[in-house]
Amino acid sequence: MNFKPLKFSLVLALLALAAGCATRPTVSGGHKTTLLGGVVTVSTKSYEPVPPATLDVDTTKLAGQGSASGTKVSVLWGLLTFHDY
Repeated sequence: MNFKPLKFSLVLALLALAAGCATRPTVSGGHKTTLLGGVVTVSTKSYEPVPPATLDVDTTKLAGQGSASGTKVSVLWGLLTFHDY
């Protein structure tokens, strides 16, 4: 058997996961972590308004949590945004 395509696919997948990952502090004291070049973005202590060009999901209304944590997760470069505030 020839495992070259499998090895190549594995290496390519690992490079894709490692590409474009960054964490930086925000003005509000939280952190903003970007994965896969912006495909997934996670922000902590982010109470800023959600942009109008996104599908907005408020998780405090879905889960019924009492206190807001300020966590925001954006998927597909902001097309879908989950927030807890």
